[in-house]
Amino acid sequence: MLTTLTAPAFAGTWYIEDGDITISAGESGNNVTQNENTTENDPDTIITNREEGASSHTVTIDAKDKDDKVEVTLKDVNIDASSRNEAAVSVTGKGDTTIELDGDNELKSGAGHAGLEHNKTDTSGELTIQDKDNNGSLEAAGGFKGAGIGSAGSNDAQVKITGGNITATSDDWGAGIGSGSYGTGTVEITGGEINATGGYLGAGIGGGCNGSGNVTISGGTITAAGSDGAAGIGGGYYNGATVTITGDAVIKNASNTKYGAGIGGGNGSDGNVTISGNAKIENATGGYGAAGIGGGAFSSPDKIGNGNVVIKDNAKIDNVQGGAYGAGIGGGIFGLSNVTIEGNTKVNATGGAGGAAIGGGAGAENNSDNNGNQITIKSNENGSPTINAVGGGTDEGEEIVIGGAGIGAGCESDADADITLEGKVTITATAGKDNVAIGANGIEQEFSGLAEGSSITRYDSEGNDITLPTDPVPAVPSSSGGSSADASVQESVFPGLVVTDKDGQRISYTSIRGNNVLSLRVGRFTASLHASLSTLRQLRAEGIDTITFQTILCSTTLSVDELLAMGGEDAEAVLTHRFTVSSLTVG
Repeated sequence: MLTTLTAPAFAGTWYIEDGDITISAGESGNNVTQNENTTENDPDTIITNREEGASSHTVTIDAKDKDDKVEVTLKDVNIDASSRNEAAVSVTGKGDTTIELDGDNELKSGAGHAGLEHNKTDTSGELTIQDKDNNGSLEAAGGFKGAGIGSAGSNDAQVKITGGNITATSDDWGAGIGSGSYGTGTVEITGGEINATGGYLGAGIGGGCNGSGNVTISGGTITAAGSDGAAGIGGGYYNGATVTITGDAVIKNASNTKYGAGIGGGNGSDGNVTISGNAKIENATGGYGAAGIGGGAFSSPDKIGNGNVVIKDNAKIDNVQGGAYGAGIGGGIFGLSNVTIEGNTKVNATGGAGGAAIGGGAGAENNSDNNGNQITIKSNENGSPTINAVGGGTDEGEEIVIGGAGIGAGCESDADADITLEGKVTITATAGKDNVAIGANGIEQEFSGLAEGSSITRYDSEGNDITLPTDPVPAVPSSSGGSSADASVQESVFPGLVVTDKDGQRISYTSIRGNNVLSLRVGRFTASLHASLSTLRQLRAEGIDTITFQTILCSTTLSVDELLAMGGEDAEAVLTHRFTVSSLTVG
């Protein structure tokens, strides 16, 4: 005959070496059972180890009913249940469970289980991991198909982390934090120092193999690495993700080496990513064929990784790098982009070889609605965006001989790029080899109607300035320390100065006057600047002592005084640029 003994309530410290522990909600505390003995209404349940070595005994927390609340402290616990093929700590029930971390805790589970396991169902409650005293850590390792923290294989997961120094790893097919294989990983992180590594085909944070990721990060410092085919933060192999990074979250590094995005989709899947608030991405790197932020790599004609990305408010992207063929921000190989960047944002993006920095992956085509890459960059009441976009280069080993656009389409892509700039923007865009800085299909896109203070600077892959005459340009700083407000821009011509094309026909140019410097820009490979010496004397009288003339591949700076010394009253100075060569005649 089995008899269960019930002890009176007291603040309990429970030693895991003494046997498996089961905890449920009581009327005014926890009901704790170990070795068939139950203590009711324990007000402060602390589970710890008596010895340093790992115990194979397990902890089961069952917040059975919807209104149940169970709070448990793990204090210097060391559990290794791998030999039993069980979960070291499992959380079940319709009610909510909170686990407080004190000291250094280690959990290791057996095959099919998460290190700290919580399987989400339609009726399950919420698991929260916290560290109120800022003195706790947790190392959790899942078994085959199980997450480090989250669900067992073939189960969905729900995890909320508000603090703690947490390291989570999985064996093959599981996420570091999120779901095991074939499950959806729903993860919310509001604080803590997190280091999460997915097992083979699993995301660092998000979905396991064939599992999607639903991840919200609003605080904490995060490092996450996905394994083959899975995102650092986002979807597992063959699955997509919805990722929101906001608040004061700092992503130190989100990475993958093959087929998965740094942040976004797994292999063959879309990445839907929103980065907002004061969030900061210090580094995000896509795996081979995938975007740094956005879509995963192509896996089949109907499994293409498109990137749907919104970056807004005061978010900062310090460095994002696409994998080979993938965009920095946008689509993986063959994938399109739908990217919006707005507000007081700062973005530094580089495409993988052949991919755009911001836009599409290599080889992308318009979708079934005949839409290509959709890119919007605009200011709003929060401020104006500052963008540095460097198109992906070439890779002879991968036979990538054409680079990607700075903003627009990747190489060997028939996809269009519908690029919209609104309000005030500051953009520096560099083309990959034989591609455009901003645009698609070999055409540099032109813009008009931008707000005062905007600037667009374009470079080719060799670093030559290819800024268009219609582009707003940065104000020329005053040599006497004056503000940029002293500069003026004229969109057509400066009186008395004429620019002609290679056939001798007059063409328009952009002129910028900043105190003692007059800069002239024209978007041609070959052009000539004509100035009579009488015009130069007038400019000198107005305080201009230096003229710069800039074409696509060449820039020349001239001293007005030196020009005046070279000719008579009616002489004309002609400065001609032919590709990279300049020549000057005065006569």
